[in-house]
Amino acid sequence: MRKLGAVLTAVTVLLAGCGTGPQARAQGRGSTGPRVVTRVVQLARGKDRPLPTTLWFLSGPNGAGMAVGRHPVVLFSHGLGGLPEQFAPLATEWAEAGYVVAAPAYPHTNGHVKRIDAGDIGRQSDDAAYVLKKITTGNLADHLDGDQVAAVGFSAGGTTTLGLFRAGHPRGLRAGISIAGRRPGTAFGGPAAPLLFLHGDEDPVVPIEAGRAAFDAVPWPKTFIVLHGAGHGQYLNRGHPDYPATSDRILRFLREHVPAT
Repeated sequence: MRKLGAVLTAVTVLLAGCGTGPQARAQGRGSTGPRVVTRVVQLARGKDRPLPTTLWFLSGPNGAGMAVGRHPVVLFSHGLGGLPEQFAPLATEWAEAGYVVAAPAYPHTNGHVKRIDAGDIGRQSDDAAYVLKKITTGNLADHLDGDQVAAVGFSAGGTTTLGLFRAGHPRGLRAGISIAGRRPGTAFGGPAAPLLFLHGDEDPVVPIEAGRAAFDAVPWPKTFIVLHGAGHGQYLNRGHPDYPATSDRILRFLREHVPAT
């Protein structure tokens, strides 16, 4: 949701072209050695559906390029009025753990549009699937393991994430996490994939009952974690007292179901 941007830590993202691109922004602890690099690739699913996608990944040992090997992918979806960079603390932690994080800015619900169109949420699962296919078959394909993918989303992005797990979804989509999301308009189907639900029991935007309804509809292994006393996403702010436990739960789930070597 838009107000989440006020409580999340934003980072400056250096724009780059599609593919590996010559430019990126490094977030390192020192001047040498591996560090988390951020890049934006310009994708679009048609003229009216631009999907600039922020990537976070671990660099090579000299701080350049991408770490050797093929890495599992985390596909992240923001909520209404959100932006990928607002979730940089989480994405950076995942990248440090060995994942390549891909986070599209959805064309009609991101924080830069003049008018947010909540009615477009139902189209975003197709956008997410498009982004996943493009990055795992494009210039970065040699570095990404398209058979080891987890999808994570917050609020409307949680609904977008859940909408990926429908009939015909790729077997490589191994697991998903919905944070304060609702049930999607499509039925769950396709290969079984474990799903984790996180929801605050005092969420005034997406009531916990909506999250439970989505959980109840899932036919596969699933876990619902109640964040007691929590509202709508404040626990995703690195400065919030519930952030460490929340981020740890998410990372443990990723490591269990889509391990990074």
